[in-house]
Amino acid sequence: MTRTVSALVCASALALASASASAAPAPRTLGGSRVHVVYPGQTLAMIAKRYNVSIDALCKANGITRRSPIRPKQRLVLPARDGEVVPASLQKPAPEEAKPVEKAEKAEKAEKAEKAEKVSAKLGKGKNKGGLLVLQSYTGSWRGQVYKKGKITDSARTGIEKVLAAWRTGQHQPINDRLIRILVKVSDHFGGKPIKVVSGYRPYSPTQYTPHSRHNTGHAVDFAIPGVSNKVLRDYCRTLANVGCGFYPNSSFVHLDVRETSAYWVDFSGPGQAPRYADSHGRDPGEAEREEPASGSGDGSGADDEQTFEPDEI
Repeated sequence: MTRTVSALVCASALALASASASAAPAPRTLGGSRVHVVYPGQTLAMIAKRYNVSIDALCKANGITRRSPIRPKQRLVLPARDGEVVPASLQKPAPEEAKPVEKAEKAEKAEKAEKAEKVSAKLGKGKNKGGLLVLQSYTGSWRGQVYKKGKITDSARTGIEKVLAAWRTGQHQPINDRLIRILVKVSDHFGGKPIKVVSGYRPYSPTQYTPHSRHNTGHAVDFAIPGVSNKVLRDYCRTLANVGCGFYPNSSFVHLDVRETSAYWVDFSGPGQAPRYADSHGRDPGEAEREEPASGSGDGSGADDEQTFEPDEI
């Protein structure tokens, strides 16, 4: 009887040991995937649960803490269930880990490309091959292709001249070819958006702050582009060669003219006010002060609607 009981006890112990051994997870080998590529939205807890490891072990294997942020595409070393860690340098992401990431990347790129295409079409880049100009001013508007075989067409000259005419009298003057080409370049850069002309040609007036203004000769324009900040517009104009660019924080436009040597200035005056150029630190000198501009800085041209002050001839 005693032998029978002993035999039963031994058999039960062996059965329990066998079941325990079969339930214990087998450690992964070096040939298996030891690196996890983080998907968008995953957390350390989700990853640890997926691989049946503790969060602390996962953190320890990667030298991070529970509070450490993780990002998509980040590679995390997976701790072995027996406590050993396989270095990431010896492993590559398993195909099943890489494929979802590759799909996500392709989907993201496709989505960005679609958005860019829609924006491009909205701005006119998709259909506009360049050379399209849309001008609006107090004297009218004009829209059309400026070039034919690389040359400015007569119809474009006429239309642009009318839009840039003096808004009080309607008097106009031929607009400088290089200024026209630069306006086209600005238009192309901003996707063919309409250019709102504040002031183009202005006939000479004895009340001008200085006797020389490029507005008097059709070499200058004050303008804005709806939907584009004047700071962005100013920054682009400053990349153009041999132009004068004036920035007016208290007015609604950017000044642009053509010249032999580039110049840039900031004038804090508002419409109808005398020039108030920024000091050497770029600050407003104040309403009560007026410093005479140094050689190469601005000059006033005295319009009643929007005041424009250009650098002197260099």
